[in-house]
Amino acid sequence: MRMNKIFTISTKELQFLRNKSDFTFVNLDYVLAIKIGHYYDKIKKSERKELIKLFNQLTDIEIRIDDTLGKLSIILLKLLIVEKKDNIVVSNIGFSVSSFEFLISNIKKIFQNLKGLNNKNIIILDCNLNNDEDIKYLNQYFNS
Repeated sequence: MRMNKIFTISTKELQFLRNKSDFTFVNLDYVLAIKIGHYYDKIKKSERKELIKLFNQLTDIEIRIDDTLGKLSIILLKLLIVEKKDNIVVSNIGFSVSSFEFLISNIKKIFQNLKGLNNKNIIILDCNLNNDEDIKYLNQYFNS
């Protein structure tokens, strides 16, 4: 059985993600990236309810969907289930360290408890938009 993994990379390490089409990008200012609010709003209400219920079953957490972290959690769960690509890159832009620690903890629970996931990777892109070097590496990667 192949393992599901979650790990963190820096913006400098983006260059090692060779073929952009092999990755689903979330929470980045990139044309093809999934925007949290927009994508979440496009999920049908009935599907949202099912995803929220499943998230609760897998993590024992009553997720708050009135905030961006809750919406991101539901989006990642949906992508893990339906996305054909095995690699999901999600940036931590706009989130606190503790928020992403909470997210990572829940993703690990989902990996443990959701049957049928094989070889899925959640790649956390550690990014600080106040750091000129991070912006340089983002631009190099996404504009090449």
